[in-house]
Amino acid sequence: MAEKTVVLQQGTTRETLNKINKTKAGSIISGTLWAAAGFLLELGAGSGAVGSSALAAGITGGNGIWIYAGGIAGALLHGFPYGFSGIGGLAVVLAGRLIPKSKHLWLRCAVQGLLAAAATFFPSCAEYSQPSELLYGIITAITAGIFAVCVLLLYDRTSVRGFDAADSGDCALAAAVLGIAFMTLGRLDYPPCNIGRLLAGFLMLAAAERKGAAVCALPGVAMLFGLCSSGGADMAGAGVVCLAALLSCCLSKFGKITRSVGFVFFGCVGILAGGITEGSWKIFAELAAAGAVYAVIPSRFLGAKESGRADNPAAQVLKERLCFAAGAVSGVNTGLEAAADTLERRYSVSLPQVADNAADRCCRGCPNNMVCWGQKYELFHGEFNRLVKQLRSGGEISEQSMSPLAAAECVNRAGVISGIRRAYEQYLLTSGEQQHIRELRRIYIGQLTSMSEILTDLGISVGKIRSGSRTAERRAEKVLRECGLNEPAAFVTFAKGGRMRLEAYGTGELKSDREYLGELLIRALGRELDLPEVSASGGRVRVTASERAVLSAEIGACQLCRGKNRVSGDCYDSFTDPSGALYIILSDGMGSGSRARIDSALACSMASRLIKSGISLSAALETVNTSLMVKSADESYATLDICRLDLNTGECVIYKAGAAATYIKCGDRLLRAVISSPPVGSGGRITVPAQKFHVSAGDVIIMTTDGAALDEEWLSRELSKENGSSKELSERIAHAARSSENGREDDISIIAVTVGR
Repeated sequence: MAEKTVVLQQGTTRETLNKINKTKAGSIISGTLWAAAGFLLELGAGSGAVGSSALAAGITGGNGIWIYAGGIAGALLHGFPYGFSGIGGLAVVLAGRLIPKSKHLWLRCAVQGLLAAAATFFPSCAEYSQPSELLYGIITAITAGIFAVCVLLLYDRTSVRGFDAADSGDCALAAAVLGIAFMTLGRLDYPPCNIGRLLAGFLMLAAAERKGAAVCALPGVAMLFGLCSSGGADMAGAGVVCLAALLSCCLSKFGKITRSVGFVFFGCVGILAGGITEGSWKIFAELAAAGAVYAVIPSRFLGAKESGRADNPAAQVLKERLCFAAGAVSGVNTGLEAAADTLERRYSVSLPQVADNAADRCCRGCPNNMVCWGQKYELFHGEFNRLVKQLRSGGEISEQSMSPLAAAECVNRAGVISGIRRAYEQYLLTSGEQQHIRELRRIYIGQLTSMSEILTDLGISVGKIRSGSRTAERRAEKVLRECGLNEPAAFVTFAKGGRMRLEAYGTGELKSDREYLGELLIRALGRELDLPEVSASGGRVRVTASERAVLSAEIGACQLCRGKNRVSGDCYDSFTDPSGALYIILSDGMGSGSRARIDSALACSMASRLIKSGISLSAALETVNTSLMVKSADESYATLDICRLDLNTGECVIYKAGAAATYIKCGDRLLRAVISSPPVGSGGRITVPAQKFHVSAGDVIIMTTDGAALDEEWLSRELSKENGSSKELSERIAHAARSSENGREDDISIIAVTVGR
């Protein structure tokens, strides 16, 4: 046993050392590339072209050190006195690092952009002897500032999650950076080759290797624009190189070597078709060099796409299985309904059949059977139906209840009355059982429908997940492990617009509060996050956090109990769903006190848990509805008032199931959301109507229960004042509602939501 432990420890140590070595190798390669970028930019810097100082201003992390080293080497190789301008610009940017770093991204962009412009303009201002040179210097400084801002924005967006070709913002910033950079790189025109054209060909081949032909076209256009604007690379040669790289994408399925050969071939065809004679040998050398470098470098060093959880086949299979299972559950539901309808039509007993069953039982052995039901069928058939209807209407029957004609002909009047009573009692018993089964079937079908919707929602959510950065996930897992979670598994995803969403699971118990955990996650992920949501279920802990939204919400609540009750029959909760939207749920149980509290707490907690899990609102409410119906034998229902607030767009949606009015103060207007709908648990399939509003900073949302009678004119004046905190506002409104009850007594709950920035 000890030997096995030693072997395992040695294996673990070896794996750890391998990971450390890979990390060091990756850092050296990354640093070398940054140094090469600084070196080339500084080597081509001059009037109308930015230098390494603009790149160093945009990269504010540790990679800036490599850029300084490459920039200084480029300035020294550039020669003097021109080298002094480059070193002076780098010194200006280095001095700018002493400025405290702001948390606001756009303020950082403004500072670094001004630094880059100053680093480009002032070290060279002594060389400007003519107005045209001064104008060139100003244009170059502005270009450098724009370049630094674009680099900073792109670096901030992709440092954690990586570059996303589906994000228009990432693509636009990358195009701007490449366009300005190749204005400088195109100036590096030497007898063997043009460095800008060589790099353009290689980068386009690498982009096509990673993202495909469609993504290869955008950087190709940007680099072509930069090369043509540089003045060093002729337009025809730049066009041939970029077009050859684009055309070689059609050979991607044949391997890298075939693509490299195709790249050179298409370039030669472009040279011949364009009639390029001057410098054609140089273009051919660039094509050959770029193709050879691309073919030699392994794909894993070209930034091959990381396998994402939602992009791999396993995730797609899971999505299809969930959707297929949803279809199967829905099919079971449909089959059950069809079978039940068929059986009820064929075998259920109706009221007219009661008379037939009674007649068959009473008259079968009677000697006058053939006379009564043969010659006088209409008399006795009508008589049996009349007596059954008399029982149905709540009356009693006896021998005297029979008509004189039927009583005169019937020789077994007592047996007829007794048989009709027994047949009707059997009918009532069977009808009650059928009604009970029908009710259970309806509840069961409702549960199956909810399960089908839940499976469908989960399948759709799996398909919509966009894979994030594994590096960011490892950082989050490390933080959660340090805070007490065992075996944490973190998942970083990105919503539309690049907004980060963290979802992590683990076992154990968190040893830190939410505020401290949020600070640690912000440091680890480099993004401003909202306060994390922590929940536990089935022995596992779930932590979710979304990137801070444009708007904020302050929630305050006040609850007043009815009479001398110590427990309010209302319950509320607030949380964020997997998409980052804020939910506020208010529930009012039937009656007041602890009995009503049980119903409202069950409805509120179930709805919260299901929505937090990513289940759609309709499926969650149907599950709550059927659960309240079967939780006890007596009548049990509760209202649900749900406010969904998207803090990025300001969209506010109010859903109501038997709930009281909600008031929304938008600017100078007071809007009222009142929707007629039954509460959950009252029976039947629930449909929850909704009203949409749009809120902005300074608006207020007031949610109430039916115990609060509010004067809308007073409420409008109250909301127009400086209200202080949301907690104080909810307390003032609740006590005002209590004082204006006019004899009514009920639990009162007021929730005030103040929207801010």
